[in-house]
Amino acid sequence: MNKIILCEGETDAILLSYYLGKVAGWKFCKKPPANIAIKPDAFEQSVNWYEKGDDRLLICAVGGKSSVRSFFKEKVLRPVVDAGAFSRIALVLDRDESEIKSIEDHASSVFKPVISTMRNNEWIPNKYTDAYGTEQMVEGLLVVIPTEHEGALETLMLDSIAEDSYDAVIVDKAGAFVTDMKTVASRYLGSRRSALKAHLGVTWAVQYPEKVFKLMNEQILSVKWEKSEILHKCFEQLEKI
Repeated sequence: MNKIILCEGETDAILLSYYLGKVAGWKFCKKPPANIAIKPDAFEQSVNWYEKGDDRLLICAVGGKSSVRSFFKEKVLRPVVDAGAFSRIALVLDRDESEIKSIEDHASSVFKPVISTMRNNEWIPNKYTDAYGTEQMVEGLLVVIPTEHEGALETLMLDSIAEDSYDAVIVDKAGAFVTDMKTVASRYLGSRRSALKAHLGVTWAVQYPEKVFKLMNEQILSVKWEKSEILHKCFEQLEKI
């Protein structure tokens, strides 16, 4: 069976592919299924296939929360309706400053007419009518990160790093440093999200100074995320994809 995960950006896709590879056994696959041709058409998008036994998993970075609907309708909808391409569809979204209910309502609207109901951390069966007029079923999952409080993927990663008491001090001090820097570097840290990214970057610069000039994906792959209880709690349902 084929499954698909849609997430906001490349950082999400890298972390998910690493994490699901470690905890669920998914391995990168160069060759996609013969009947599915989904390709990125923008710099901020990515499409990568993974395999486990006879199952295939497609992880797509769509280029931001506002692009989820258009990415699905332009690239995923027809393969599902015409050929039942995916048996499970998961959507991973940053919580930011929103309430879970409002994110669930939004997620329940972006995959119509294939999926009309999505709930956080729960696989929901959805019925749809395929191109031949036959009723079909697909399961949908929403994963909001983090669930317990406002924030984004970087927040979840910082929470995971801070599970270790030694590293928790580094996370706290790095956050205090970035907060102080905002007063003199508003040109660079003017938004809540940019400050959050800086917080993670400073934390990594202290933990891995020899890797400070490496690309983001190399930084992500250097951390043993699979040992994190916080990530396991957040991705517990996604691990079942």
